[in-house]
Amino acid sequence: MAGMACGLIAMACIPLAVTGAMPWWLAVALGAFLLFTGAQLRSAAYDIRGLNERHNQAMELVQRELTENRHAVDTLADGLDVAIFICDPKATVLYANRRAMEMFRFEDLQGRSLLAISLSYDLEALVFEVFRTGEPMQAEMNFSYPENRVNVASAWLETSGQRLFLAIYEITDLRRLERVRRDFVANVSHELRTPLATIRAMAETLVDDQGQDKDLSERYLSKIVSEVDRLSLIANDLLILSAAESNPVRKQECDIADLTRGIAAQLQSKAKEKSLTLTYSGPEHLRIDANSSQMSQVIINLVDNALNYSSEGSVTVTLSANDHEAVLKVADTGIGIASTDLPRVFERFYRVDKGRSRATGGTGLGLSIVKHIVEAHGGEVSVESALNEGSTFTVRLPLISSEPIPISEA
Repeated sequence: MAGMACGLIAMACIPLAVTGAMPWWLAVALGAFLLFTGAQLRSAAYDIRGLNERHNQAMELVQRELTENRHAVDTLADGLDVAIFICDPKATVLYANRRAMEMFRFEDLQGRSLLAISLSYDLEALVFEVFRTGEPMQAEMNFSYPENRVNVASAWLETSGQRLFLAIYEITDLRRLERVRRDFVANVSHELRTPLATIRAMAETLVDDQGQDKDLSERYLSKIVSEVDRLSLIANDLLILSAAESNPVRKQECDIADLTRGIAAQLQSKAKEKSLTLTYSGPEHLRIDANSSQMSQVIINLVDNALNYSSEGSVTVTLSANDHEAVLKVADTGIGIASTDLPRVFERFYRVDKGRSRATGGTGLGLSIVKHIVEAHGGEVSVESALNEGSTFTVRLPLISSEPIPISEA
C-alpha cells in the first residue's frame, strides 16, 4: 500500500511540472525518489509478512513440541507403579497420574483436596509441613481407604515453591513378607528347639541311668528316634518348600488322574486304620503340563492332611475338568477350620490345631508347600471350611487337553 501511494504522488508531480508550478527536473527527481521509496517499502512489507509467517511457524513448532513433551511426561507418569500428585499450598490436587486414580479409586482427582481423596490427615499434614519448611520429607503411613494399606509418601517442592510433588508407593506386600519372614524364623527356631530339647533331656537321663533301667532306656530311645525322625521331616519339608519357591518348574506332560488314583489307593490303609472312608472319583486320564513329582507332593499333602484332621466320617477326592483347567477337590468331615484361621492356613508353620498336628507328625509346612507348587504351575488353591463341619481344598491347574471320559470310582 505504501508503494502504491508513493507512485500516485509521483504521477501527481508531472502536471505541476507542466504548468510551471514546479521545475521539471525537480518534479522528475521527486517522482523518481518517491517511486524508489515505494519499491523499498513494498519490499519491506514483503519481508515483514515473511517474518510473521516464519514466526507463526516457529510458534506452532514450539507448541507442538511442548504438547509432545507434556504427552511424554504424562505417559511416563502413567506407566509408573507409583501414585504421583502435584498439589498447591492448600493441598488441592492439580495433577494426578493413573496409578493415583487406581489407588484411591477416583476417575478425576483434579481440583479435589488431598484429604477428601485419601481420608488421611497424616498425608495432608505432610504436605503442609513441606510447604512450611521448604524441605523434602518422607514418611511411612497407613491408609484405611479404600482398603487398609501401608505406603511410603515422599513430598518435595518445585523450584518456584508454589507447587508440591507427592509420590506414594505401596509397600503392603513388603511389610507382609517381612512379617512372614519374622514368623518363619521364629517358628523354625521353635520347631527345631522343641525336639532338640527333648532329645537332650532324654539322652542326659539315659547317661545318668547308665542302662540300669531297661524299660526306661527302651522308652526313651524310642522317643529319641521319633524326635530325630521329626527333625528329618522338618528339614525335608523345608528343602521341598525352598525348591518350590526358588527353582523354576520343570514341566512335562503327566496324567494327574493316574497320580491321584494311585495316591488314593496308597493311603487306603491309613484311612482304614482310622475307620475312615477314602474315595476317589474322576476320569481315567487327564493330562496336564506339570512336574509329576511335585504334583504327587500336592496330592499326598492334601489327602494325608484330610486324614490326619478327621476322626470319623470320610475323605472324598474328586477330579474333574472344564474347558481350560483341571479341578482337584479334597473334602473331609474333620474338625474344620475357624473363619479367623482361614486366611492363614497356607502360611508356613501355621497350625489350626497345634496339639493334634504334632501328634500326627505334621510339620506345619504341608499346605504352604501345596500353595507354592500350585502357584508355580500357574494354578491356584483355595479352601472352604466351617468349624466342626469339615473342609474342602480345591486346586485348579491349567490343562493341556481334556476330553469327556467316563468316571471311575476307587
